[in-house]
Amino acid sequence: MRANDGACDRQGRFVFGLLHEPAEGPKQAVAPFLRLNADLTLEILPLPTVAISNSIAFSPSGDTMYFCDSLQKQILRCDYGDTLGPAQLFVDLQAEPGEPDGSAVDADGGLWNARWGDARVVRYRPDGTEDRAIATPVSQPTRPAFGGPAYRTLFITSAHDGMDAAARAQDPLAGHLLSLDDAGFAGLPEARFAGDPNSLPPHAPRGTSAEIP
Repeated sequence: MRANDGACDRQGRFVFGLLHEPAEGPKQAVAPFLRLNADLTLEILPLPTVAISNSIAFSPSGDTMYFCDSLQKQILRCDYGDTLGPAQLFVDLQAEPGEPDGSAVDADGGLWNARWGDARVVRYRPDGTEDRAIATPVSQPTRPAFGGPAYRTLFITSAHDGMDAAARAQDPLAGHLLSLDDAGFAGLPEARFAGDPNSLPPHAPRGTSAEIP
C-alpha cells in the first residue's frame, strides 16, 4: 500500500488515505484512512477500508469529513472531530461515467469533485444534490483547489496515467495544471499542518501509535 489522497483538517491535523497496489491481481478494499496529529502521533481512523482513497475534504466548520473509495464510485461523509461518526452516503455515482477523485470545499460548503475519466469537475451542495459541472480539456482531472485573489480561482490538477502516445496525442493537456479565473464561488484558505516534524530529536520514534497491517 502507499499514500494517495490527503488534506489537513481545520485543526491542522493531516488526514490521509492509502491505496492498495498489489504486485498482481486487482486492488482490494483493504487500505485504511489515517490521521497524523500535531504531536506526530499517527492513528488509524474508524472508517471503512478502501482500494483507492480519494475525495478527502472538510466542511467550512470542520465538523464534516468527506471521503471515498474511487472504485466504489460513492462519496461518503461522516461527523468529524476528535471522534468520528459513522460513514453515510453523500453522493452515489455508480450509474455515472468516470470515478470520483480528489475534492475541495468552498466557503458555502459546496463539495467540488474531480471526475477521473469523465473530463469534469462537479459541485455538490451540502445536501448532496448536484449544483453545477465544469467540463475540463483533460480526461483525467484529479483534484480541484481554490486560490488566487479572494480564493475565487479554481485550480485543477490532471494526470496522464495509463496513456500511450496515441492517447496522449488525443489528450494533449493531460498532466497539466489548469485554472479557471472565476468559478462562481469563493474557496477557503486551507489549514496548514499544526505539527513541527523538526521538533523531535534525530532518531526519535515518530508516529508509533498506529500499526498498519
